[in-house]
Amino acid sequence: MHEIARVARTIWLRTDRPVVPTKTADWHHLPAIENALHQGLFAIRDMKRAEFYEIEVADNRYYIHIPSRIAGVYLIAAGRKSSVKRIARQAQLTW
Repeated sequence: MHEIARVARTIWLRTDRPVVPTKTADWHHLPAIENALHQGLFAIRDMKRAEFYEIEVADNRYYIHIPSRIAGVYLIAAGRKSSVKRIARQAQLTW
């Protein structure tokens, strides 16, 4: 059942918007994220927060926000595939 719900949240995401980190420590992730978003990739929508997505690029997972009113993509959290869910939950509590 969990897998079905995950598939229903999966969308194709493609944008040419610039990526902006919310933490200066994450700046080195920007080229990989921008390239992936320019080419397009599958993303998982956050069902509790509109315009928030989880994406995977190489061995990393990212939690991003693509606001409809601002021409940019915000990198909220970055981490290895195993740690990003914990980081995204923490970001949700503080965002």
